[in-house]
Amino acid sequence: MAVPDEPENDPVTAYLLSTFRNITRGRRFLTTMAGAFPLPLSAREISDWLEAYPPAMARAEIDEVVFTLDALCLAEDED
Repeated sequence: MAVPDEPENDPVTAYLLSTFRNITRGRRFLTTMAGAFPLPLSAREISDWLEAYPPAMARAEIDEVVFTLDALCLAEDED
C-alpha cells in the first residue's frame, strides 16, 4: 500500500487521524488456515478508545470519519 501525502495538519484533521490510527491498533483479525484477515472496526473498538480518551467532538462525527477511513483502508488491502 502506497503511503499517501499528508493532509493539511489543522487540529481537527490531526485529531481524527490520530484517533483512527490508535483505534486501529485494537483491530480484530479472522485467522484461518489461509491466513489472517482484518475485520472492519466496530463501534466497540471506537467506544473503548473514547472511554479512555474522551472525544474532542461529537461521537457521530468521529464514527463517520473512522468508519469511512476504515472502509478505505480495507478496500485498499483487497486490491
